[in-house]
Amino acid sequence: MGLRVSAKSAMRLGQLFLDGCIVCSDFSILGTFLSIFIKLRTSRSSAGLSLQTLATLVTARCLHIGSHFVKLHYIPAVLPWIMFPTVDVVNAALGIICVVLMTGTYYDTYEKDKDNFGIQLFEKLELLPKQTMSLVQRNIIAMSFLYTLVAVLAFFWYLVRRSHHSFLLSYYCCYYEVMCAVALLPQLWMFQKDKRVPQLLGNFVVLNALSRACTLCFWFFYPSVYRWSYPDNRGIQMASEILNILILGDFLYYWTKSRIRGQTEVVLGELV
Repeated sequence: MGLRVSAKSAMRLGQLFLDGCIVCSDFSILGTFLSIFIKLRTSRSSAGLSLQTLATLVTARCLHIGSHFVKLHYIPAVLPWIMFPTVDVVNAALGIICVVLMTGTYYDTYEKDKDNFGIQLFEKLELLPKQTMSLVQRNIIAMSFLYTLVAVLAFFWYLVRRSHHSFLLSYYCCYYEVMCAVALLPQLWMFQKDKRVPQLLGNFVVLNALSRACTLCFWFFYPSVYRWSYPDNRGIQMASEILNILILGDFLYYWTKSRIRGQTEVVLGELV
């Protein structure tokens, strides 16, 4: 009897840990948007922030809310279910507020010339019109490249990722996952131009990485809680999260280095 109670308690604790991994991931995302919001309100400037990245992350969070309605979201075993969609809605709402602030109140400080990830391909292939284009038009083209890239990669991801759902539902899931994976590329591109990143923007990236790490822990420990249970795509999901963290690895290294040195900015490369 004692062994049964002990095993049941251990199972319950393991389930709480898995629930906690998802909660920590969601609250890390909340921290990313809070970092952006505080940065905008305290500095009264959107300098250094990529609108491409911010808009893509917000779009991803809005898509994530839909996962609750199509029953793709993780169902908690211990924590109350309502906590999860509530945090998702708050995340999306705060992200939308940040986009509104950036495109409205602080748009004059937005560095349009630097937020041009993807435009280089059009220039190399000479696909842009010969006449002079405004920075806004160039940024729209750059963002269209990002979303086209997401759509194409999502299809190839669908071919690899196993699913028992319909094509549309499976592709929806793949599109969301790929969008999250490439969302920070424009921001990292901007960082490499300045070489110096304010701490709040640095925290924005680090909290995204923390969210990935929490999700990775969830998938890694899942079979330890639910013995002999291996969800579809567990290995692929773990590989995806590891790849996402590795993409941010270079920045995380310099962020850690700057924190150890007590610097007020994240210094990339050898600019010290």
